[in-house]
Amino acid sequence: MNRTLPSLGVVAVCAVLLASCASGSLATSDSTPSGMAVTSSPTTGGPTMAGPTLVVTVPELVLSAEGTAPATVAPTVEPTVAVAPAPTPAAPAAPASTAAEPAPTAENAPAAPEPATQAQVPAPSGDGLNLSLANCDGCSVVATHRDVAGGRSAALVSTGSGRGLLLSVGADGQAAGVIGVPYGAAFPPPADGVLPCAQGRCAVSGRQADGRAIVSAFELTGSGAWRDVSGDDAFPSTTERSAIVDLDGDLAIAVQDQAAGAAVWMLYTWGGDKFAVLGCAPDGDPPATAAGVSPANCLS
Repeated sequence: MNRTLPSLGVVAVCAVLLASCASGSLATSDSTPSGMAVTSSPTTGGPTMAGPTLVVTVPELVLSAEGTAPATVAPTVEPTVAVAPAPTPAAPAAPASTAAEPAPTAENAPAAPEPATQAQVPAPSGDGLNLSLANCDGCSVVATHRDVAGGRSAALVSTGSGRGLLLSVGADGQAAGVIGVPYGAAFPPPADGVLPCAQGRCAVSGRQADGRAIVSAFELTGSGAWRDVSGDDAFPSTTERSAIVDLDGDLAIAVQDQAAGAAVWMLYTWGGDKFAVLGCAPDGDPPATAAGVSPANCLS
């Protein structure tokens, strides 16, 4: 099986520990991201969800080999206010054309759109929430998921420099944990803005620098910290395609493997302590159920 290890520069993001910030307490995670420049600048991103906006202070992050004191945050709650859009001026009428439009031909026909790389399969359902980030200049919210476990929600944040952070947030906006996502150079947002999560675990879809997909997984612990359950090198795809599947109410991860011939889908499922390959399926639509996969279809 071809599996692409993330670059050392990206994996170095896991060496980061949390430093002191404002008031309250923040539980450190089992793995922490690399340092980044921070300023007090609220930022938002992703689709607008129902309900108030939680303003979450992102902890300052520093590189440290020996660890630091837990960071602290000062969360606040800010209600959303509907603002009527400004009227749009009417566009001028296009001049009448006396020439007939040419009939479509092979030469002048519009180009076909690029095929979608985000697989259209059922993903774990859930609700998102509105977050505004403070103390994180250039950051944006990629996706959120309400009530992942223990009354805490998840938020995937992009730092704008090819790094991802996964926050756990209480109902009052209190950040309880943060972990770096070292697997991927970019993180495409889900269409609905909801991060795929189930049974206390969340999956993050990433893009490597060469365009290939990679998926990682994290588990929310009782303290609010995140635990990386991605294995040694997460779940890289040999193509640009990947999928996160709702398999009987739990997360399943589908990526592609390819040798000399056509690619096959590998379906990973949770086995109680880690994800393992359940089986493989031929190229095409990603497997949406366990019935469509078999170990005999795998390349290795």
